[in-house]
Amino acid sequence: MLTTNFKKTALSFPFYAGLFPLIYPLMLTTEVEEFLSALKPGTKHVYQRGLAKFQEFLAKQGLDVAGFLSLVEEDLRRPRLEKTRVARKTLNAFISYLQGEGFAPKTINAYTGAIQSLAKYYDIPLSTRYVNRPPSKAINKKHPWIIEEIGKFVSFMDNIQYKCIAACIVQSGLSISDLLSLKYGDIKEEFEKDITPLCLDLSRKKTNVPFLTFIGSWAFGMLKQHLMDSPLKDDMLIFKVTRRAVDSYFRRIGLKFGGIFRGRNPYSPHSLRAAFRTILSDHKVDPLYIEFWMGHKVPEQQIVYVSKSRGGWRETYRTQAEPWLTP
Repeated sequence: MLTTNFKKTALSFPFYAGLFPLIYPLMLTTEVEEFLSALKPGTKHVYQRGLAKFQEFLAKQGLDVAGFLSLVEEDLRRPRLEKTRVARKTLNAFISYLQGEGFAPKTINAYTGAIQSLAKYYDIPLSTRYVNRPPSKAINKKHPWIIEEIGKFVSFMDNIQYKCIAACIVQSGLSISDLLSLKYGDIKEEFEKDITPLCLDLSRKKTNVPFLTFIGSWAFGMLKQHLMDSPLKDDMLIFKVTRRAVDSYFRRIGLKFGGIFRGRNPYSPHSLRAAFRTILSDHKVDPLYIEFWMGHKVPEQQIVYVSKSRGGWRETYRTQAEPWLTP
């Protein structure tokens, strides 16, 4: 409804609408660049991304940022009973757009602030008092997974790449960043020999902590399907998607799986990584093993205590972890 109303508002200004294709791209470049040049580097970086996203949203309405500002100015000059509240309606629609793409409340509020600051720079009052901004403290409740539910959640997915990502997180405990950094060369030797559980000998991207973890037969089977038609080269990324795309897809599946939720996605990739720890803890797996498999730093004196060969770790994972991490 907001989008439709916004389009009607835009069309009610034929003078501006006729000039959009010719003049507004130049105005957008000039106005936005002038505004960004007045900001400190840290703020500029965030606001630049926010305004780019706003432009992406407006493009679907046949507008751009400069056109939006002109419509707001026109609306402010109208008599009280003739105002369309174009600014408020647009910001609310933009926030819904960002929420639908899985953006965090903190990011949404920063992007909304970028639009408000841009308007203020050009002396255009743009209040967010009646704008439905998400609460600054996001609701960040992870779903209390059990392995049977995870199997059902994955079955809702219609894309083998995302199915594989979910299964690999559950069975390895990898963070989404580490998983998306994997290259074919990291798995080539054991993958081509059909060795399971397949060992991942890695250094965690976030902390540079070296560790081993594994994926069991369930995730391995999906990995075979996912890579079936790919040209396999050592430097090829196994998963050719961004973290943002993964978060957005998981959010859509989460809404199908569990219905509407507020705040962050309780069925996020991170929730599956948390499930790895919870499920293994519930089955009394040694906490040091779990920390090591997840790439967490284990005190040196303790890691010596649990030091094993690759074959030893594989057998431990096969007997103590894989059965509980397989739907």
